[in-house]
Amino acid sequence: MIGQTLVIKLTVVNSKHVTARYYKGTGRRARTPERFEQLLKNDRWDFISLTEIVNMLKVIERLQSSHKIGRIAAHVPDMVVYSSLDRETPYAERFSGVLLFADISGFTALTEKFSLSSKKDYGADELTRTLNSYVGDIVSQILVDGGDILNYAGDAILALWAVERSQLSEVITLVIRCGLNIQDKCGIRETEVGCQLRVKIGISAGKLSKVIVGDKTSQYYVVIGRAVDEVRLAESLAVAGTIILSPNAWELCTRQNLAIDHIENEGAVKVRYIKQEPQFSVENYLQELGKNLEHENLQMRCLRKASTLKPHDERENFLRKYVIKTVLQKIDDNHPLEYLSEMRPATIVFVNLQFEDAICDMELISQCVAIHQAAISIGQQMQLHHGRINKVFMFDKGCTFLCLFGLPGEKRVDECAHALQAAYSIHQACLQEIKSLKTISVGVTAGPVFCGVMGHPLRHEYTVIGRKVNLAARLMMYYPGLVSCDHETCVFSRLPSFYFTELPRKALKGVCHPGSIYQFMGNRHQTLVGKAPMSFQRREDCSLLGRQKELEVYFKGLKDFLEARSSVSKTYNNVIIFEGATGYGKSHLLAEIVHRASKEKVRVMSLELTKPDIKQSNYTLQTVLALLLAIQACQGYAERERVILSKIHDPELRENVCFLNDILKVKFPLSLTVSLMDSQTKSKEMRKYFLQLFCKLAEKEPCVYVIDQAHFVDQASWSFLLEVCQQASLLMFMALLPQANPDGLFPDMERIIRLPHTIYLKLPVLEPPVIAQLACQMLSVVHIPDEVKLFLVERSHGVPYYCEELLKSLYLRRMIVIEAIEEKEECEDMKILFPEDHSRSSQVWQDKEVQEDDILSGSSQPKCSVVKTRKILALDRSPSEQSFVCLVGKSAKLAEVPVPLTLKGMALAHLDQLQPPEQMLVKCAAIIGHTFTTQMLLDIVPEMTQQKLNLSLVSLFKSGTFECASRHKNLSLPMNKEAECCSILSCYCAGNEHTSSTDVVKPASVAGVWKCQVVCFCISLVKETAYELWLKEQKKEIHSKCAKYLQQQAYRCHQCARDEFICGHKAAVGGIITDSNDDLTQESYNVHSNQMCPMEENGNDEQNFLARMDSMVAEWRASIDCRGSCRCAELVECVLIPLIRQWMGVGDVSKAFFCLLEAAVACVYLSNYLRALSFLNEAKIILKNLKAGKPAFETADPIVKVKICEFEKACVFRLTGEIQFNTGQILEAEKNFVKALRLLNKRFSRNLVALTMKYIYEKMKTLHYRHQDLEILQKREQALLQEHVCCLSYLWQISCMRRLPKRASLALTMETNSATCSAEKFKVLFSTIDCFQYSQMVGDEDKCSWYERLLYRRLAQQPYCDKELELIFCFTRSVAIVKLCAGDLEQSVQYTVQAQQVIKVLNRPDLDMWATAVLYMPLLLTNRYKECVELIQNLERPGTISVAKGWFYAACFDFLLYAGFAVMPFEECLAFVKECQSDPTLVADKSLMINLYSAPALWYARLADWEKVAHFYRKAYGLYVGMPASIHSISGVVKFLECSVLLLKKALSEQNKHTKAIYNKTVKYLSDFSQRYATIRIFLPRVLHLKAFIFLLVGNEMLTEDILKQALLLGEKQGNLLDQSWIKQSQDTWSGACTQRSVDWLTATLSMPSWEEAVKLHPKDLLQYRFALTGLSLEVRRDTLRTPAD
Repeated sequence: MIGQTLVIKLTVVNSKHVTARYYKGTGRRARTPERFEQLLKNDRWDFISLTEIVNMLKVIERLQSSHKIGRIAAHVPDMVVYSSLDRETPYAERFSGVLLFADISGFTALTEKFSLSSKKDYGADELTRTLNSYVGDIVSQILVDGGDILNYAGDAILALWAVERSQLSEVITLVIRCGLNIQDKCGIRETEVGCQLRVKIGISAGKLSKVIVGDKTSQYYVVIGRAVDEVRLAESLAVAGTIILSPNAWELCTRQNLAIDHIENEGAVKVRYIKQEPQFSVENYLQELGKNLEHENLQMRCLRKASTLKPHDERENFLRKYVIKTVLQKIDDNHPLEYLSEMRPATIVFVNLQFEDAICDMELISQCVAIHQAAISIGQQMQLHHGRINKVFMFDKGCTFLCLFGLPGEKRVDECAHALQAAYSIHQACLQEIKSLKTISVGVTAGPVFCGVMGHPLRHEYTVIGRKVNLAARLMMYYPGLVSCDHETCVFSRLPSFYFTELPRKALKGVCHPGSIYQFMGNRHQTLVGKAPMSFQRREDCSLLGRQKELEVYFKGLKDFLEARSSVSKTYNNVIIFEGATGYGKSHLLAEIVHRASKEKVRVMSLELTKPDIKQSNYTLQTVLALLLAIQACQGYAERERVILSKIHDPELRENVCFLNDILKVKFPLSLTVSLMDSQTKSKEMRKYFLQLFCKLAEKEPCVYVIDQAHFVDQASWSFLLEVCQQASLLMFMALLPQANPDGLFPDMERIIRLPHTIYLKLPVLEPPVIAQLACQMLSVVHIPDEVKLFLVERSHGVPYYCEELLKSLYLRRMIVIEAIEEKEECEDMKILFPEDHSRSSQVWQDKEVQEDDILSGSSQPKCSVVKTRKILALDRSPSEQSFVCLVGKSAKLAEVPVPLTLKGMALAHLDQLQPPEQMLVKCAAIIGHTFTTQMLLDIVPEMTQQKLNLSLVSLFKSGTFECASRHKNLSLPMNKEAECCSILSCYCAGNEHTSSTDVVKPASVAGVWKCQVVCFCISLVKETAYELWLKEQKKEIHSKCAKYLQQQAYRCHQCARDEFICGHKAAVGGIITDSNDDLTQESYNVHSNQMCPMEENGNDEQNFLARMDSMVAEWRASIDCRGSCRCAELVECVLIPLIRQWMGVGDVSKAFFCLLEAAVACVYLSNYLRALSFLNEAKIILKNLKAGKPAFETADPIVKVKICEFEKACVFRLTGEIQFNTGQILEAEKNFVKALRLLNKRFSRNLVALTMKYIYEKMKTLHYRHQDLEILQKREQALLQEHVCCLSYLWQISCMRRLPKRASLALTMETNSATCSAEKFKVLFSTIDCFQYSQMVGDEDKCSWYERLLYRRLAQQPYCDKELELIFCFTRSVAIVKLCAGDLEQSVQYTVQAQQVIKVLNRPDLDMWATAVLYMPLLLTNRYKECVELIQNLERPGTISVAKGWFYAACFDFLLYAGFAVMPFEECLAFVKECQSDPTLVADKSLMINLYSAPALWYARLADWEKVAHFYRKAYGLYVGMPASIHSISGVVKFLECSVLLLKKALSEQNKHTKAIYNKTVKYLSDFSQRYATIRIFLPRVLHLKAFIFLLVGNEMLTEDILKQALLLGEKQGNLLDQSWIKQSQDTWSGACTQRSVDWLTATLSMPSWEEAVKLHPKDLLQYRFALTGLSLEVRRDTLRTPAD
């Protein structure tokens, strides 16, 4: 019984009679009153007297606790339960009986509906409930009327009443009444997903035979006879809601008792009703059933007698033979069988055996033996190929076996291949072994199906339902005599295409759109030599994303290979191996390599291997030889011989060409030498011959070999490849899967990996920005919403295939929609600038590969050319100029989307290969989270010892389940190191010494002692799937245990001296989180008196401050050496983020919300904005659910009312605003900051009147605070004020950018008052720094100088602590920016260097990025190139976010355009700009994007390539219109201005009719710039330079000269060496002293030195590579308009 649950309902009748109702349910507890009432209303009840209740309770309690036999008997019909135990199989028994066949329609549609459910853990759960509710009602009626459920055949039920022949008439009437009752109660039932469930019934009667077959471990039953065939025919004549009586049953029944309708041309009849109730006694019939066995005496009637069997070991072992192993494991573990119900990817195999037509009594035994032989043969193949026989039943005059692959515990990645091979072996074996067999047909399908226990609590079976099950059955019947399969099985098997032959399409009953159908041939049905093409071919319409490192290895390898051939050297790396798990894109990478190499002067030979190839000796060698000799397309041996002889010219090689006979299937005559050899000598000489042949042909032309799926290379071929790689001149690329057991590698394969000239690369996952770009490619859209991006990044874990499957799932569930973008009419300014029709040419930069894009490190290959990665085929559209965008569907809840079944199947296959102790460890680790410590595993895993843990971890590391978490995902080891580490347990954890280095590889286990401290899952999908294997109560228990453990751990390191990321968070929430680390909190505020810096009475404030800063930096470095560097990133991964999942698992909303906010701030602290947004989205979902009165999340208790405090709500909006501000979304950020202030009861006025009144009020408050002695507030009030200060600090900056001075002034005043009110010195100093910056931004130089002196003085007196160091960094950065804006480059450079020293010891990447994005400019402008390049390279280090990389490439453009050298080639910078357009994070940052768009527009404008200018200039113009005035945007705006000036020159030279309008617009741009950036003077010399050039173009030389002198003087005053040299160059050029035409500059750019070359040159030597502004010719200038001198 499925977890029987007893429900008692007492009803008082006339105060004297008490009855009780009992219900045996499906194991689901009535958790709510509504559910309880539903159980009472919907289910069948029996009435018993009160005196029987106590005895019944005792019996049921004993049954539940000890009667395993009852749970097993529920899976077997009474016909088997009460069978004799001493008979040997096979045997048959004859009897008479009545059959009822109930066929239910709507199950498949229902399964499809639930499989597309958008909620986790919902589809299978609700489907199980719906199916079992309906089927249970049907079975209940059958059991009440004494029927025996023979089996559940998919969506049908076959029931039996076995009686004497003399009783058939009455029993037929009984069965008809049963059928009528079923139709009355279950005829039509509506479901909650809109599908109707209906039933039709067929009834037959007559002679039957029970056949028992199988071996000693597994046995099967089947009922055969004429009545079985008739009942199926009767059912086929029925329609929903009707009952059909077979001809024989109509003959045997009491006809006068039935009202029927005759069916035309049929002997069967349709029953309308019965006239009299049947006289057959069901009670007596059941009493006789199994009377020789002992049953529990319940003193009442039970629905099924077999459920009350007393324990009987022998019979229990007998019944176990009939139950599938998957179910037995759950019964043995005492787990509820409902947890077997799931939507699961599986492979279905239907085998139908058609025997001779004549079946008579004399042939029953032979029929029984034939079925037995088939069962044994099929069972052997199932065991060999990891499948299971689920059912055996008679079908259409034949015996049918339903076999399943991929059941729980037996999932395999290659199950489709196993299923096909098993099907073929069964087909061949049965034809050979069973003489009476007429036809055997096999149908194989693969895909999602419902797997689970279906039926009634007292009689149920494990079965599968779904479209793929129906399709397999139809293939079996419509393609007789063959092994047929669907398209998915063919693809997922990964077997070569020549194993299959496409079959003609047929209309299959009940199956729409079955797709292509194939016949599986079992083995190669023709002689094929060299035909192993790669399955993935490169396509032109998409670029390969995220594999730049691997392509660089390819370029270098090919370049070195070609150079080595010309120099007769063998010092190059000739073998390059890419390792990556399934879905990482290995095949796509190799396809790109094949395409690129084929464009070079090399011969490319590519092949892809499959699993059967590893078993065929020398198969890879054969294929490579065939490709080398170009015979793969030859039709026969004669043609192959002719081609071979045309390739081999060497006389010695031609003499012994017969060595190729066996391997290449040719028939050259044996030479005398070969004919005299013995077999051993011949084998050795043959290998030598092959090697000589390879070497000779490789000398003639350069050969590149590409082998995909190289882990399928056979042992003999590895041996040969090893010799070839050592002796032949070739270049070989391979891709292979990670080896689950490195110790089991072929020895020669391992030798190749360890060769000194082998490069071994492990493919990493893709970075989050690349995932967003990849999603745009797959969907063929230009943009995806942030919600979708976050979902994909979080759920795909950077694996391309996972991303593809997730997008398919979202699209099919209508969670996303694709809509066309309405094209906006181009503005008038663009039309007059680009009068030509550039609608097509605007795509030139995307669609055409030009020569300059092919330049890369001396190679003619481009850095990133256009290739196809993956595209969802269902979304492929015909080429169109229209653009599309992806939108989130209505009411879509992405957080509830379950893991796609294809991905779940891969993870289950991985888990099922592990041993039970390892599975338990993985399941416990999945509860903890993605990253965890080994110590926590030891404490959490039940009955775990250190020795057991060591052994399991070693095994899990080798299987690729776990890996060391200390190594950064993007950390690149030297190539030889990666090769060395490919077969060892690698650990990157820092040692006990105080170091954070993770670039030293150590063994994870030494002498049986485990050393690795922090571990993580290699594949996060495995974690998610392992987590779902737990039962709900078990999950909660372990979550609670983990939460208690983690709560005792600090998630901020001692180096940071604080225990929370949000200041005062614990105090603000009022004790929700126990503060167990108060000492850490206090430490950050303690003042160390001995660290005070003495002040000179009459000393210089600035010098004192700088001395104090140098002292602090030195002491902080010393403390790092003693205490170690910051470990917050590691602790966040191991403690804080797992703690979120633990509190969610426990159902504690308040603590989960607390940790979500802390994790979000931690991610901002670590510059991982995307992950921070993910946590904030979760927090917002919780708030939304609570507001709607719903549980915060699935595991939260709906009864407990939870209220999130206003402080935490405000933190959510403040953090969101902070991230948006840092990514350039200032308008969205402003809204969130205002919301946060409103929640904190701090209103920020918007209308002018209210704003003025508020400003006056705040000013009065400021005056009031000056005369008050304020006390330090409590922690809670301090935390609130900290949020005030933070929000207002951003608001005044946003207002300044938007040029709203009054709002900015109000925000700053409010910030200052909040900081003053807190009486906390650090807040006051931070607000003072803001005042300093604000004074500069509004142009108040006196106040700016006053605040600067004040801050020097106060900061020099501050105590030594970590907060002061952050304060000093903020100030030095502010000074550097203020001096930069003021044009004081020397001081800006000085403080830039100081800021970088501080940031290095702080280890704060979030602060580092925004400082570097601005502070490289003073270094660049003062020609300090070395320091500048070193500074920006921090933005490209591994792990940096996409915005940081964007600023890195923006800086690289500046070097190209103005410095005259390339840090990165223009082609790579351009490729980044192209790719970043699909990254929502980058596109949202307008300041960054105007830099990235203006730079290529200016580059192409200097080259006069106006078609390409048009594309980028349009994009830059769109951003310029609403561009905020900030220090980050000014560089991009200046480049935009220069490009506009060059476009004016173009208009003048072409005599554009709109020249005057273009001139006026350009002058307006320059005027607007002076107003927007009035307080930022750094680029004023360049703007004046451009202005002078405009007047030169229009012929006003006098004004040109004056402005140029003004620009030069200003540049000299600022120390702007870069612009000085450019202005002087223009003076010389315009005066005629020097000439440089644009074509000369084009030549200069093609020879522009790289940074490695430029670092050796003097800045003056780089002048020749800089662009010179040149005027127009005299002829053109005569016709240009002239403007008056202004």
